[in-house]
Amino acid sequence: MSVVREEFGPTLPELVGARLHVTARTVWRALAAAGVVVVLVLAWLMFVRDTPGQAGVVVREPVTFNLIYTDALQRVAPRAGEVLRLRSRAGPPQSFAVRPLRLAPYKGDVSADLTLLSARLIREMSATYPGFLWRGDGRVNINQQPGYQIVFQARIGGHTTYGKRVLLVSAPDPSPRAGVDITMLAERSTAVPKADVVAANGALKTPLRSLRFGTDRP
Repeated sequence: MSVVREEFGPTLPELVGARLHVTARTVWRALAAAGVVVVLVLAWLMFVRDTPGQAGVVVREPVTFNLIYTDALQRVAPRAGEVLRLRSRAGPPQSFAVRPLRLAPYKGDVSADLTLLSARLIREMSATYPGFLWRGDGRVNINQQPGYQIVFQARIGGHTTYGKRVLLVSAPDPSPRAGVDITMLAERSTAVPKADVVAANGALKTPLRSLRFGTDRP
């Protein structure tokens, strides 16, 4: 029985059904199935397929995280202790390296523990990087994930290089002990004229701001 008033004539499914010698209900079911396919394709285009000029990466062990980077960077072989390394394709060198972070048991807020850890890391970095200069440190929050960052300057390959080291832990855990240790380096240039600008714009901004623990994207 048609739901359309008689004076308006047969519905499109009724007309198509008569032409194909099938019932209108069969046509409605086919249209509904086609609608589901369209929705799935749109979801894939919006959320699954990489955006042109960008690529996604998922690291599963020893800590699981994912991020996005633009084609200004390329993924290269990690160095000892690293689980991910990205490097600029052209122009003044920039790099984004990730190491797993494991905190010893602690009491209280994780930010306090990261503050204490950063003091030790600053001493280590001053002995590792030529011409190391501390420029600042403090708490950060990336995608509602708590962390701590060290801002510094060094002399790498004879060039002034600015850097940020970000210690990031997973927010859902009330006392997180696992996370990532991110070191970002950018040679001084017109795009990166000072240490504070590292990952605030340019190629390193996208991987830092898109990093999330787990495998799911929002």
